[in-house]
Amino acid sequence: MPNNINQLDRIASKTIIQFTETDPANLKVDAVVEEQDTNLLPGKAPVILETVESFPALVDNMEQQIREIPGSVIVKRSKPRRLIAIIYDIEHTPICKEAWGQEVLQKIFAQCYQHKINSLAMPLLATTYGKLTDETIIDLLQELLIKNQHHYPKRIFIYEKQED
Repeated sequence: MPNNINQLDRIASKTIIQFTETDPANLKVDAVVEEQDTNLLPGKAPVILETVESFPALVDNMEQQIREIPGSVIVKRSKPRRLIAIIYDIEHTPICKEAWGQEVLQKIFAQCYQHKINSLAMPLLATTYGKLTDETIIDLLQELLIKNQHHYPKRIFIYEKQED
């Protein structure tokens, strides 16, 4: 965890924010947030489901790929639920904007309300590859939680992003 922020648990409205070094796979939570870019490139190597026989076919497939929109959230119905936060756009400079972080957090909280997610694990979004500071994203998180009138999530675990 970053050394320059207060690592004590925080309470923002009705939500407890807890910093942890525990791998999110070992946390008993209802959902885990993962950060991604518009092309879904960062993170673990993708599983190739079908092979492409020629280079032109590969280029054609790449050109047809639909890019995600920065600030959006993709929900994967696994257990725990996976919330894929589209926070980066590698074709944009800078690759991350505070507005995208705010939009992603709002959508994450909306998903928590919709799916009655009590506990959530997430990294400090937009601080891994982006230029947002730890303090900026924590302040944004707390501000949105205070404005959030729902009772979800009740607990957020902020974990350090694991190296791939």
